[in-house]
Amino acid sequence: MENLTDESFETHSKVLTTPGFHADILEIQNIEAVAGHLQDFIKSQVLNKFKRRGAVVGISGGVDSAVTASLCVRALGADKVIGLIMPERESHPKSQPLAEQMAKQLGIRTHYIDLTPVLYSHNMYQTKDAIVKKNFPAFDSSCKYRLVVPQDLLQRDRINISYLEVLDGKGQVHKMRLSLDDYSTLWAATTMKHRTRMINLYFHAEKNNYVVVGTTNKAETVQGYYVKFGDGGVDLEPQANLYKTQVYQMADFLNVPKGITERKATPDTWSYEVSDEEFFYSLPYKTLDLLWYSKENNIPMEQVEKALGLNKEQIERAYKDQERKYKASEHLRSMPPCWDGRGIVLNTPNL
Repeated sequence: MENLTDESFETHSKVLTTPGFHADILEIQNIEAVAGHLQDFIKSQVLNKFKRRGAVVGISGGVDSAVTASLCVRALGADKVIGLIMPERESHPKSQPLAEQMAKQLGIRTHYIDLTPVLYSHNMYQTKDAIVKKNFPAFDSSCKYRLVVPQDLLQRDRINISYLEVLDGKGQVHKMRLSLDDYSTLWAATTMKHRTRMINLYFHAEKNNYVVVGTTNKAETVQGYYVKFGDGGVDLEPQANLYKTQVYQMADFLNVPKGITERKATPDTWSYEVSDEEFFYSLPYKTLDLLWYSKENNIPMEQVEKALGLNKEQIERAYKDQERKYKASEHLRSMPPCWDGRGIVLNTPNL
């Protein structure tokens, strides 16, 4: 296989699909070749660009990290890949066993790091619990909670305002709006988890002269569904041009265990389990991916309506939501702006 630059990989990503626009447009036609290109991309970046000896991957028990770790092993060899398993108090009970199963199947070295004590030391849990109790006074240790967005994106014009849902010890769900300050504080505390993981990833990478390989897929990349200097704090992103539905195809090709591929996609950061759809997108991944593809490739509206079984108003609502998220997350995909001394703002310094 050839070594792929970022530009050439973008070219290859445009031929991952079948001709015309239809519900199966994102089915990868030659998945073995695409896997080979991804492996070569990883190998070239690690050895030639970064001039490092191997890769560190955070293994969560989810499909994205499973695919990334598998590709790294195929590119570099199992002895050159380290997997970090980093659960904390609110992780789902399935996450750690599935991560361990994936690492064992790949034959890679692993390090288990319980983040709970560190997060306690930063008052992360205490801060979150206090906000929940403020809004739901009956909150106690038997309760679980999560943030969700309304699931009626296609039915009405709206903006994404998250709600707090609390599952009490009797199995009853209580839903409530948060003030902007409470929401912002709750979210800021939660992102400590992502940034604490990043610190550990870079410790092991620099200790071993390795790179940190990210696990972000295309839907997450273009919509900003990741944390700056958290899960976005990596050296390279092999699957940032793979739609989530294509990540699942790649997972099947790479023999990722069914327990992982059949698991509901989740951020796994809340004590009350929530899916990516419930927490952020308001749409299933297949619909989300097809809509972004159609928008990105200027597919005529009538073709989109026919392929997705949606009407024009529904599609336009989804487009607006995607465009808002894309614009709001531009800073995640850019270098920090700087001033050049003459009143011009740049994204890279003058040399």
